[in-house]
Order: sequence, then structure tokens, then C-alpha cells
Amino acid sequence: MADLSKSELLTEQMESPDATMGAQTLTLPAKAMPPIEQAKILASILENLCEAIVVADQNESLLLFNPAAERMFDKGLTGTKAETWPEQYGLYLPDQVTPFPTEQAPLARAIRGETVDDVDIFVKHANAPDGLWARVSGWPLKDDRGDLSGGVIVCRDITSHKKEENFRDGQNQVLELIAANAPLSEILTNLVLLIETQSPEMLCSVLLLSGDGNHIRHGAAPSLSEQYVKAIDGAPIGPKNGSCGTAMYRGKPVIVTDILKDPLWEDYRDLASASGLRACWSTPIMSARGKVLGSFAMYYRQPQTPTGAESRLTDVATHIAAIAIEQQTSREKLARTQAELAHAAQVTSMRELAASIGQELNETLGAIVGNADKCLESIEESKSDPEQLRSALTDISNDARRTIEVIARIRALAKNSAPQKVSLNLNELATEVLALIGHEAQRKHVNLQAELADDLPSVVGDRVQLHQVLLNLVMNGMDAMTGVAERSLELTVKTDRAGNGDVLVAVTDRGMGIKPHELDRVFKAFHTTKSAGLGMGLAISRSIIHAHGGRLWAESNIGPGTTFKFTLPAGVRAV
Repeated sequence: MADLSKSELLTEQMESPDATMGAQTLTLPAKAMPPIEQAKILASILENLCEAIVVADQNESLLLFNPAAERMFDKGLTGTKAETWPEQYGLYLPDQVTPFPTEQAPLARAIRGETVDDVDIFVKHANAPDGLWARVSGWPLKDDRGDLSGGVIVCRDITSHKKEENFRDGQNQVLELIAANAPLSEILTNLVLLIETQSPEMLCSVLLLSGDGNHIRHGAAPSLSEQYVKAIDGAPIGPKNGSCGTAMYRGKPVIVTDILKDPLWEDYRDLASASGLRACWSTPIMSARGKVLGSFAMYYRQPQTPTGAESRLTDVATHIAAIAIEQQTSREKLARTQAELAHAAQVTSMRELAASIGQELNETLGAIVGNADKCLESIEESKSDPEQLRSALTDISNDARRTIEVIARIRALAKNSAPQKVSLNLNELATEVLALIGHEAQRKHVNLQAELADDLPSVVGDRVQLHQVLLNLVMNGMDAMTGVAERSLELTVKTDRAGNGDVLVAVTDRGMGIKPHELDRVFKAFHTTKSAGLGMGLAISRSIIHAHGGRLWAESNIGPGTTFKFTLPAGVRAV
């Protein structure tokens, strides 16, 4: 058998009128066509097929490798058996790491009599160091008696198809990051790495246009040197500012095939040379309205002229980058709007508390004046008792501190500053809010209670905004008990750990309650039960909590009243 040609081997396997390949019965007109002619036809087919064909007998001896198979597996026939095929021919599972199990190999299965449909195998060898993908189908071969005589497999190179499939999956993953509101730097870095995988020689970057529209800001460049990235961050754009600065200035692509010779790089030539960069093609990233948002660049370490194949990658990169940048801009605008609305709510709350706070300040200032007068009278009458003076001065000091604290809380609420997220202890925040509305609660005959959990983790958030949320819930709780006369008025602020580890805050009143179908409607903008309210407080509060990664909702109590709850992700444990 070793002396037979490849075509004669295959002819021998198939020359029976009942030779079978898969579900098809292959009938060769043996009498009408001499075997030598059959051999020539089959040889021509095998030589010119793009698909790789491999045949083995029932003893797992390899009989035939056509030229396409030799190219795909980097070698031809060997005297090895099935157990060594994965090692000999570089066969791996789709994870690209695990050698393909011998018993699952399509050719071994075909020899056992199985039909194999579309099994993907990763192939890696010296002439394909990055690997290639083969989609393999196989069928058993039978002799003229119908007995198994071997197996045949057909392998189709699907590397380009797999690469395109992976590229689409990568795009979807980046879009999912955008939908999940991931940081812009993370989104752009993943996008750049995805584009770079399509061409090993290419280094990519995304640069952003500054808010003033005149400077370059770093976006993502994971493969460029840190020295280069820092040097161009903050550089001006202009008609002669490298590829990226010029592309942003012109609003058009800029192709520089050799950095060392192009005048656009005159001011940056040494920097590029030190970083090993010789070519840079930059395309502006445009918004849906035609505004320049930044640039996407492809770098090469040798002079390079575009082939046209790069245009699709550029289109994908600039399109997705534009979506990510505009999404980030929209989030920032939303955050500013939320901050402005929160400040408006703070001012409204201060207006509601103004009379009560004013009375509290008058009382403390009156106590300070009264104690000071007593001290002066004692001194003038020369009947000063040191203990009485010490007691009066201590009262003056305490009342003054209380006044200062009240004024400080008012100033913090009234201050319109940019949101700043810091580590916060919600127990401390609850205590501050209860102290601020204490006098108002006394005026309304509401008994305030605090049930604050020990060792409560801190959260990360904006102090003023979260202060406003809790103040709004407490004020609403007291308002909900207006007109209730048949029971004691109590408002409880409770902190605890939620079941998922988040920090939980609950504000419970004993008011008139909210109907079950109204529990979610109270958070709608402009929905109000107050004659003088705008109906924005709870809507703003929910948006603030949502922006902090939490949730705000309302529940009806088993007894009278309603409980408003919100959760926030736990940060580091409070000290």
C-alpha cells in the first residue's frame, strides 16, 4: 500500500459502487472509466482543492494529505497513530491552550464510524505562530462489503471568519461598557486594544479635545510609551501640530507616512523618534452634529503607506469612540443638572426651616446675652462668685458653639459647590440632620428617635447631596404627620446593613400613610400632596441616590405611616 499514489489510495477506498461518504452514496462508473483515469481525476481534485483532505485507515494509519492539508498543518504524512496527532500537528481546543483530546479528534471519530459536522479546531505551528482556525467535518469510509475501512476529514480554513467574529464580539463588549456607564478611560482603552489585535504591527491611541477646543487631552494609548503620552497631553492643536493636533484642527484625516520627513511633525520629531514611531495616520472623532471631539490615530514603527484595509478599522474606532465621548459628556451635564436641582431643593428646605432655625438662633443668642449680663452684674456689684461665673461662662461658651454649628450647617446647605465624593459616615450624617431639625420637631410636637447601627461601614458620596436627601425625607415625614391627633407623633431614623452588604437608611413616620398604588408615583416629578410644594423633592432625591449607585423606595408600615428607605454601596469601614 505504501507504493500507491495518493489518488490511487483514495480510489481504492472509493472504487466500490457502494462506497459511502456521509449520507451520500458515491458511485463511480468503474466500468466506464479505467482506474488510471479515475486516479488522474481524483489527483487533480485533491491537488486543487482549497479544503484540506486527510484520509486514514481503520488502523489509524494516515494514508493521504492533500497539498492544502500540508499547508494547514505544516507537514504531511507521518507514521504516528491517533494518540500523537494533537502534538504532531498542533491541534488545540477553542481555548487555544488545551491540546485537542485524541478520542474527540474528528478523524478518530470518523474511523470509529461517526459522522462529524463542523468541529472547530485551533491549529498552531512554526509557520502559524499566531495560530489558525479549521472547521472540520468527517465521514467513515466503507469497503464493498459495507465494513468500516477508515475515515476521511475535510478541513476548511475559517481564520478570517473567526477573526471577524471575535472583532464583532469585541465591539459588543465595548458597547456594553458604554451602556454600563464604565469610566471613559476604561472604555477607550478596551477599544484601542481591540483595534490593535487586528494588526500586530499597529499601535493606536485616542486623544480628546479639551473643553476650550484648543488643546489635546489624553484618552487612551496603552501601547505607546509613557514619556510620549505625557509629552503630548495638553499640547495645542493647530495647522502644524503632528498628525493628531492637525487632524483635530482641520477636522479632516491627516496621513503622515514618514514622521522624520513630514513638516507637520517638525516640533515633535525628536519625541516620536525617541519613542520609535515613524508613521502616524490620524482621523478626527466627530459628534453626531459634526463637532470635533478628539482623534483616533494609528502608529507604525516604520514608514507606512495606507493600503485601504485600515479604513474599516478607523470607521469602527471613531464611531464607537464618538458614542463613548458623547455619553460621557451627557453624564457630566446630567450630573451638573442634578447638582443644580439639589441645590434648589436645599434652598427650598432652608426656606421651610428658616422660621424654626431663626427662633433657635434667637433662643441661643438670648441665652448668651442673659448669661453675659449676669456676669457683668456680679462683677459690678463686687459679689462675684467664682463658681457662678464659671458656670455662666460655660453656658455662654456652649450656646455660642451651638449657634456656630447651626450657622455652619446653614452655610453648608446654602453653598452651591460642585459635587465632591468623599468617604462618609451615615450615622454622623443622620445625627447632623436630626440636630438641624430638632427645634422644628419640638414645635410640631414630633418625637425624634435614632436607631443607628454600630460599626456601620462608610459610603462614598457627596456630603451636601446626601445630607439634602436625608433632610428631605425627614421633613416629609414630619409633614406627613400634620393633623394627626389620635396618636403620638414619632419619626425614626434607622441605619443598618442591607442583606447584600449595602448600607441601609430608613425614615419611618406615623402619619396618614400612602396608598399602595401611590408608593412609586410619589417619586415622579411634580407629583405632590403639599399645597405649597413643587413635587420635586423626592424625584431629585431618587436621582441623587441613583447617581450614587443606590436605590430609594417607599413602603407602607404594618401600622400607621410610611417608611422611606435608601441603600448605598458600602465603602471602607468607618473608623
